[in-house]
Amino acid sequence: MITTCTQHAWQAPDGETFSYSLWDVDLLQDQRPRAVVVAIHGLSGAALDYEPLASHLAKHRVVTYAPELRGQGNDPVPARRGDLARVDDWFADLRAFFSLVRNRHPNTQIYYYGESMGAAILTRFLADARELDLPAGLVLASPVVLLTQQPSWWQEQLFRFFLSVWPGHRVDVSKYTKRNEHDPSKWVTRDEAHRRWFLTAPHKVTSFTIRFFKILRDLIQGCFEAAPRITVPVLVICAGNDVYIKPALVEQFFALLGSREKELRLFPESYHLLLHDHDKQQALEQIEAWLLRRIELMDRSQAAEPV
Repeated sequence: MITTCTQHAWQAPDGETFSYSLWDVDLLQDQRPRAVVVAIHGLSGAALDYEPLASHLAKHRVVTYAPELRGQGNDPVPARRGDLARVDDWFADLRAFFSLVRNRHPNTQIYYYGESMGAAILTRFLADARELDLPAGLVLASPVVLLTQQPSWWQEQLFRFFLSVWPGHRVDVSKYTKRNEHDPSKWVTRDEAHRRWFLTAPHKVTSFTIRFFKILRDLIQGCFEAAPRITVPVLVICAGNDVYIKPALVEQFFALLGSREKELRLFPESYHLLLHDHDKQQALEQIEAWLLRRIELMDRSQAAEPV
């Protein structure tokens, strides 16, 4: 099976143009993909973060789409990187992009995959999604669905002051990233090469506006409340050494999910970026197994339906 990754442009509802990566597969003329995965990246991430997943799933005739998020490092408008006007802009973008994918694959099962902040975005989006926008299944990887560190009283007051008088003020976070490189408890992966690559990655966002932090905080803080409204089949995978959210909190979130068919998989030695950590092969195999089971179940169900 030959897999190729290509970049394409698409137009969002407000007329802005963004790009997405597509991992297509070389199919015979009478074949179609067994399934499609739409993958949403995390904070300061990029579509190409999903290269390991997409290449792995392509062996099973699964096509992967990964859009670049508005306000992140591959936003075509440099001034907008690290900023976002409204969280609804993300949701509107997703709704339109999912529609684009459905129109291209009208009779194919479509699954959503979200990592880190991408998992939080999908959680909030799907909690209030139209029936048309619901996927055949959902994978939430290292889901940052709760803020574990709360600001002090004075930090909160300072934050509110800037939010009211200067919401576009930017906070440089690059110094924290460099500091974390030497602290294993703050690592996002044990892969040293990947950590060092990310320090100078072209899509890395080094500063965020105050209003972006407000939107991100509100997004994450609403995930536990949204969880019972998630009803599609879901796989949650998490890491034992995740710097952003501990497994116990992921378990609490998982218990609240309204899905009747849900699975939780913990990789106790892994770090936050499961697709780029030492245990990535085991993670890929778990995702593959869950996805293939779902595809086969739906195929059988559809075959059994009366014509």
